[in-house]
Amino acid sequence: MDVREAIAKRKSVRAYVDRPLSDEDLKTIVEAGRWAPNSGPFLITVLRRPDLKQRLDEVTHRAMLESGVEFLQMRASLPGYRPLYGAPVVVLLTTPSDAPRGPKDCALSAANMILQATELGISSCFIASPGLGLAAQPELATELGLPEGHAFQCAVLLGYPADRDPYSNPDRQPKGAVNYVD
Repeated sequence: MDVREAIAKRKSVRAYVDRPLSDEDLKTIVEAGRWAPNSGPFLITVLRRPDLKQRLDEVTHRAMLESGVEFLQMRASLPGYRPLYGAPVVVLLTTPSDAPRGPKDCALSAANMILQATELGISSCFIASPGLGLAAQPELATELGLPEGHAFQCAVLLGYPADRDPYSNPDRQPKGAVNYVD
């Protein structure tokens, strides 16, 4: 699969089966994140521990319901909705709190991981909602091994898709306008 094919094939999957990724595939995906263009330090934390994933999921779900943001409240109120969508792997990306380009560095790392996962036949989803949960329960960051003084930027879910995915858009189309200046 070439890059163009991976870009076109990639989609956000929001329902996963309980099937672990191989250590080799996970290492390949994480390494792709480390090769992303960047301008400062960032940390990739790979979360596979079921009890901590469940806790992050629950805290994030509660924070979404209490956020005061209509879309997040509506999404979190859907029957059976879980913010981490049952993904076997949750990759958290953080930067030092004072890193001026931290969100961009982490987004680029996430994009590399998502494209590498696609090439390997592994599904993914870029999410930001765990930031709500970590803000609501900062002590959870310590349990997840996130260094003090680091800020959550984004996360990538990794796994194999469930047969039924009620939360994803099956009709993916290119977005964004294009302006050529010649």
